[in-house]
Amino acid sequence: METTEKRIETAYSKLGLKEPFIAAVMTRIPRKIDETVPTAGTDGTVVLFNPDFVAKCDNAELFGLVLHEALHVVLMHMWRRGDREMRLWNYANDAIINAYIISRGYSLPAGGVHVRWVTEDMDSETVYKRLKKDEEEAGEPQYDSGGFDGEGDISDAPTEATKSDLEATIAAAAQMAKDCGHGSGIIDNILKSVGKPSVDWRDELRALMTSAAASDYTYRRPSRRFIGQGLYLPSLHSEALGGILVGIDSSASMSQKELSQIATEVQQISEDLNPEFVEVVYCDTKIMHTQRFEQGDDIELRCKGGGGTRFKPVFEHLADTDAHIQGLIYFTDMEGDMSECDEPPCPVIWANTGAREYTAPFGVVTNVQI
Repeated sequence: METTEKRIETAYSKLGLKEPFIAAVMTRIPRKIDETVPTAGTDGTVVLFNPDFVAKCDNAELFGLVLHEALHVVLMHMWRRGDREMRLWNYANDAIINAYIISRGYSLPAGGVHVRWVTEDMDSETVYKRLKKDEEEAGEPQYDSGGFDGEGDISDAPTEATKSDLEATIAAAAQMAKDCGHGSGIIDNILKSVGKPSVDWRDELRALMTSAAASDYTYRRPSRRFIGQGLYLPSLHSEALGGILVGIDSSASMSQKELSQIATEVQQISEDLNPEFVEVVYCDTKIMHTQRFEQGDDIELRCKGGGGTRFKPVFEHLADTDAHIQGLIYFTDMEGDMSECDEPPCPVIWANTGAREYTAPFGVVTNVQI
C-alpha cells in the first residue's frame, strides 16, 4: 500500500500534467503531513494534509483536494480577506474553487461547499457580499466555515512580504501557461490582475485638479498636511477651481473602515488642492444621501444605502447641479450598467474597489486597494 506521502506526491505529479499553470506556482509551496489540521489547509506559505483524512479519499478525490488547496494559494485568498469575516470568506472562496474543479470534470472529497448560483468566473468579493446579504436578511448565520468538515481550510498569511514573492511566481507561471496555450476562465481572471501595475486614483485626482484650472502655489494657505511635521509648505490654490464630486456605490455595503480610509485620502488632497468644496453622493439604485464639505471642513463619510447598483443617478445629479464641478471620482466595484450613463463635460475617475478588471465607456479606471 502506498504511503500518505507517496499518494500526495502522485497527486501533485498529476497536477503538473492536468493543470500546469497551477502546478508551476505550487512548486514554490511546501506540503506537509500534519495531524493537527482536521482535513487540509493552507496559509499561502505551506499546504498541510491530515493523514487520516487523506486515507479516506480515493485517488481522484485526493487530486481534487490537492487542486482545491492549490487554488486557494494561486488566487491569493489569504491576502485578500481584509476585514471580512473569515468564516464566510472561506465559504465563498470554496464555492468558487469547487465550481471550477467540477467544471473541469474532477472529483472532490465529500463535505465540500457547493452553491448552485456560483460559477468559476465569479470573484470572491462578489460571492462574499451576496452570502453576507443572505445572512443579514435571515438575521442569523446560514453558512459554515467551508472546507470539507465545515471548519474551514485557509488562514491568513503570516506576513505581507510573502505576497510579493508569490505574485512574482504567479506572473512567471502565467507567462509559461500562455506560451504553452493553456487557459481557463478562472486563470484568465488571475492573469488580468497579477503582475500589472495599478493606476493610483489619488495621483489621477491630483492630475485632474491641477490641470483643470490656472493654478499656483501660495503660502497664504499653507498645506495642512505637512504642518504637523513642522513644515510650512505652500498649497495649490486657484480662484477658478471648482468642486470635487465623489460618488460612492452604497450597494457594495462598504465598511466604515473603508469609508474612513477614503475620507482620509480625500481630506489630504482637498487640503493640498483647495477645491471650493467636496460633495459626496451615496447611490445604490437611486441617490440615498449627500454630504457637502466646504474648504477647511473635516471630511467624515457616513454611507447610506444597500440596495442594487445603478450609476446613472449620480451622473444625472451632476448634470442637474448648478455648482461648478471640476471632476467626478466614483468609488464602486464596477458591477453595474455603465452604458446608460452620459459622459459629463468634466473628467471622470472610476475608482474600482472590486477584484476584477473592468473597462468603462469613458473616463479613467483605476484600481483601489482599501
